[in-house]
Amino acid sequence: MKTFYWNPETLDFFQLLKESEGNEKMKESVEMFVYNECDLEDNENYEDLIKDLLYQIENTTLEEIENLKK
Repeated sequence: MKTFYWNPETLDFFQLLKESEGNEKMKESVEMFVYNECDLEDNENYEDLIKDLLYQIENTTLEEIENLKK
């Protein structure tokens, strides 16, 4: 799987959305975010971006995200 850099505030937003609205709402919002806000670069596709963002949301704690902001 390709790995991308995501702004800590983006990860934080989707972590909090997952906690407040649930996993399905968060996944829908991630897809909308990637399609509407992300620009593809060489050899990238939206599906890879979505998979990586979801992976990082699922595998990064709020504490780790806060440390990234420092």
